[in-house]
Amino acid sequence: MKLARFSAPTAAAVLLGLTTVVGPGAVDASAVSGTPLPIAHFAHMVVDAPHGHLFISGGAGTDGILVTDLDGANPTTIDGEPGATGLALSGDGSTLYAALPGQDAIAAISAEDLTESARYGTGAGTGPDSLAVAGGTLWFGYGTAGAGGIGSVAGDGTVTLRRDSGSWSAAPTLATTPAPSGVLAAAAQTGTTSAFVTYRAEGGTLTRRAARELPVPDLGDFAVTADGQHLAVSSWADASADRYRTSDLAVDGRFAVPVAARAVAVAPDGTLAGCGCNGYAFETFPETGGGFYDEYEYGSSLRLPAHGLAWSPDGSRLYAVGVDASGGTPTLHVAREPETARVRLGGGPATTPLAPGEAYSFRVGFDSPLPLDAGQSMMPGTVRITRHDDADPDGVLITDATATRATAADFFGSYHVTGTAPLSGPLGFGVDYSGSGHYGPAGRTFDVPVAKYAPTMTVTAPATAGRAAPMTITGKLTWPHAHVTTGAVHVVRTDLAHPSGYSAGTVPVSADGGFTFHDTPGTGGANTYAFGYDGGTSYLPVKTSATVQVSRTTPGLSVTTDAKTYRSGATVKVTAHLGTTYDSRSVTLYGMPAGGTRVRLRSGEVDAHGNLVASYKVSRNTVFSAAFTGDGRYAPRTVTAGVTLTPTVRTATRHPLSTTRVGSTTYQVFYKSETDMGYDVQVTPRQSGGCLTVYVEHYWSGAWHPTTSQRCVPLYGDGEYGYGRALKLFTSNDHYRVRGHYTPPADGAWTGGAWTGWTYLTVRPRQPLVGRRGRRPLRRAVQGPVSRVREPVGGARPMRG
Repeated sequence: MKLARFSAPTAAAVLLGLTTVVGPGAVDASAVSGTPLPIAHFAHMVVDAPHGHLFISGGAGTDGILVTDLDGANPTTIDGEPGATGLALSGDGSTLYAALPGQDAIAAISAEDLTESARYGTGAGTGPDSLAVAGGTLWFGYGTAGAGGIGSVAGDGTVTLRRDSGSWSAAPTLATTPAPSGVLAAAAQTGTTSAFVTYRAEGGTLTRRAARELPVPDLGDFAVTADGQHLAVSSWADASADRYRTSDLAVDGRFAVPVAARAVAVAPDGTLAGCGCNGYAFETFPETGGGFYDEYEYGSSLRLPAHGLAWSPDGSRLYAVGVDASGGTPTLHVAREPETARVRLGGGPATTPLAPGEAYSFRVGFDSPLPLDAGQSMMPGTVRITRHDDADPDGVLITDATATRATAADFFGSYHVTGTAPLSGPLGFGVDYSGSGHYGPAGRTFDVPVAKYAPTMTVTAPATAGRAAPMTITGKLTWPHAHVTTGAVHVVRTDLAHPSGYSAGTVPVSADGGFTFHDTPGTGGANTYAFGYDGGTSYLPVKTSATVQVSRTTPGLSVTTDAKTYRSGATVKVTAHLGTTYDSRSVTLYGMPAGGTRVRLRSGEVDAHGNLVASYKVSRNTVFSAAFTGDGRYAPRTVTAGVTLTPTVRTATRHPLSTTRVGSTTYQVFYKSETDMGYDVQVTPRQSGGCLTVYVEHYWSGAWHPTTSQRCVPLYGDGEYGYGRALKLFTSNDHYRVRGHYTPPADGAWTGGAWTGWTYLTVRPRQPLVGRRGRRPLRRAVQGPVSRVREPVGGARPMRG
């Protein structure tokens, strides 16, 4: 494939909005069929159109010259021409000359009956190789590595060597114009460069015109242009588009493309064949200007060898030989109409698909590897565009197409057609280009899909609006291109009063697709507006919606209880009171116990006084809530009120030996011989967390004074706590009292806090005598028993007997 050096027209076609585009850089190479040749190797090729022959030599190792017809078919062999290399036709085309380097001779063969008519010896060790007929004389390059020269064969068969006064490092390759002339050029590689000499051949003499070393490190082939003014030199290693003047071998302009292949050939009308691409293809191109006519790929791993190109005299065919990497398996390829540039048609509607009745814009443009000549403003030739639809299935000629001349963005010009898509059925276009000059004809059909499709619809609505206040919602229908103004938008509103929705009217669609809807919502809350475009006659329906939160009045709502604190199991009377509303009087009462799940206590309409009453037995702190779901004019609302559960706290002293009364107060009597005084507390209901603080006070000077305390110690998991204090720390016969305070956990408390009552005690100096040895029987304090005693966490250890 070609390199993308001609990519600009592709970009230009994209700018035109063409849906199918082929730019010169993307033009596919033409494939040429190959015919295997029955020879092992390839050396040279000559076209003899008048006699219908194609002569092909194979070089060393072959025993004849292959002859085919002009299609490469019907092969035969001219035997007895061993190792033939260079070939040339006489000026009148009657004689084929063949160089036989292994025979040190040149054979003359009748082009008509294919028999050898003469053989000219060139001298021992001369090894003639390259032939050219110029100025009526046959010239040949001869020699070996290190020594070469140019010789001639006169009309009478006289062979003369050393016709050039200069010296050659090897047998030079010769070239002349495609039609008989007096221009001759010779070249031989001299290392990293090649030596070139041009001559004037006239009257059997050879006169040097110019000699120069050219930067060609891999000389394979070169050719003289049809007018004899320039040389085209092929090089794979250092490809160049430079033209060298035959008069002085100076660079004189550039060919249309670089001559990068291993072979180059010139047609009698000046067209060149070579390749500016790669070795696996060949091109045809004009001498100057830009671009090329066509590119041909071998379609296999074959490549172009030196001298592998030859033109027919009328330029209607180009013959090319391909060989494999080792130079074997020669294959003949014939390119027909090689001087006609391919033309592609690209384009189509600017956008697809089209809706019925929708306007279209159709543009068709040209693409070719050969640019327009200077001064041309449109691809030459005529263009016919026909439209096909149900009304004209055979097509109707479009006569009003607008021609757009070539510009920097549109290299070949284009044609623009506008119209309207049919209301039903298919739509298609046929484009036929006649071709002209070097541009070939082209044709193409374009099918345009016509079908209803859905435009895009968007709406813009306010997030909030006031009830009974005017409000506007705007919308927009968007099409990918010009559209038909058709159809309307239907609006359905859904609100609290109309949960199934109802029609809010129909609004027209303007030419630009816009529409406006006005409303004054009478119902508060979420108002959802569904907009449905019906599509009219040309489009599919489409829907969208918007929700507006319409304002509502906040109703009066409260929830109260008949008390703020309760004991476990108590019944709470919960009352919800609802103020003025519109059309709903329903309230729901809930209870949420601490650490539990919410329960519904009662739902229903409030009474004539606006009240709804429920009852609930509490076992923990509880939050009560009243919920009003709202109506068309009053907003939903929820209010709460909490109550606190007062826990049950039981206390007991451990190991008092007796009691005594001081006035109306009973004291627990301890003796210092008992060692410790114990004070136990139990809290119900049990809950995780919480702590107990114990306060001890001493009575003296007529008042109670704090003497010690145990600050906020966690209870056991069963809700108990035991406090102990050494009796020796108490003053004998003085009066003391002790009490505790329960503090619930900071988070998730089930109850409130609670104080115990005071327990009074006194301590005697010694233990009285008893009826038996040992401890006196325990007596529990009147405040209540303790089920068991446990080691407190972080507090005093309980007293033991």
